[in-house]
Amino acid sequence: MGIGKNISESALLSQQRGRLIENIYSTIADPANWHEVISGLATSTNSRSARLLIMNSDATNVTSSFKHNIDENYHHQYVEHFVNSCPWRPEIRKKPPGRFYSSYLDFSCSQPDFYNSEFYNDWAGPQDIHHGAAGTIFQNNSQTVQLLVQRTKGQGHFAKTDIAFFNDFVPHLQQAFQLAAQVENSHAQAQAIEIAAGTEILPFILLDFSLRPIHCTPGAETLINSESTLVLTKEQLRLVDPEHDQSLQRLLRNCLKAADSRTFHTTDETLEVPRSQAANLHLRMKPVHPDIPIWGGRQGGYVAVYVYDPEAGILIDRERLSELYALSKAEIRVAIEILVTPDPAEVAKRCCISLHTVRSHLKAIFAKTDSKNQADLVKLLLAGLVRRR
Repeated sequence: MGIGKNISESALLSQQRGRLIENIYSTIADPANWHEVISGLATSTNSRSARLLIMNSDATNVTSSFKHNIDENYHHQYVEHFVNSCPWRPEIRKKPPGRFYSSYLDFSCSQPDFYNSEFYNDWAGPQDIHHGAAGTIFQNNSQTVQLLVQRTKGQGHFAKTDIAFFNDFVPHLQQAFQLAAQVENSHAQAQAIEIAAGTEILPFILLDFSLRPIHCTPGAETLINSESTLVLTKEQLRLVDPEHDQSLQRLLRNCLKAADSRTFHTTDETLEVPRSQAANLHLRMKPVHPDIPIWGGRQGGYVAVYVYDPEAGILIDRERLSELYALSKAEIRVAIEILVTPDPAEVAKRCCISLHTVRSHLKAIFAKTDSKNQADLVKLLLAGLVRRR
């Protein structure tokens, strides 16, 4: 009878473990399944409640979370205040990640000291929370993920066997987070490429949160391969001329900052790159932020760098330009020539008119298009509204 009972219990534990592991890996496709994971861990260990906290890198702020059997109001209090006042949590941050610890066995705060703490009297005590098992189960440069399981006084503290049970799942928890981060980043990159392409016809390079190129359209690749002023490697996009490269990197960082914050007001930045034997190359930088929650990885923006070569030409919809800004035919011609060369004298030669007339047309064009200068005008013409597809 005793042997049969042991076999039955062993089979039940094996089945329970298999179900928990299956639920852990199901979170890769659907993060909402973390509810099942933490409730399963709590139930399997005869525990009161559990919480999964996705935090900043130094584990001081909670950015998102999943909880089991914790009142919403109490959880809000914890996230807003008690997350940093719990007697156990400062030590959790210092303990090596990748394993669980028992609040009763592995922390310097004794049980009597815990009962005298503000955390117990104002938060844990009213919920009958007396013991915890906790650990950092995943950590990278931008995030820390901690799992905490709680018990009541009647359920008793977490023994070494309980901690061993939790630690058995840690490799699976870590792998699930790593794979989820890869999947989510892949989805974010795909959406960033889609956003960057949009209705845009200019070739472009997409840079990620470290300003590393992750996508280059065929047109941009062809242009760069034939262009001596631009260099594209697996690690960065740069200009050969150090002074112009410094300006490029500054604009890229500003653009990335705007994309990260989602508070940008201007849609892009434009940089003219002088070429000795050809018209200036135009680089138009635009912040891109996918609308995908990356709670398992790094949530951040991207930068699209559109490349315009005046020598290759661009089709401007003259009727659209006239319709939107009431430009005359002569003004439209001057505006289009500015895309080819920024030198008004050269524009005068190409249009067979005087330099004085070019400057008069430019003054009128600036007023009608609300452009402050030639750079603003170029930005407007390259933005897409007046380009013919």
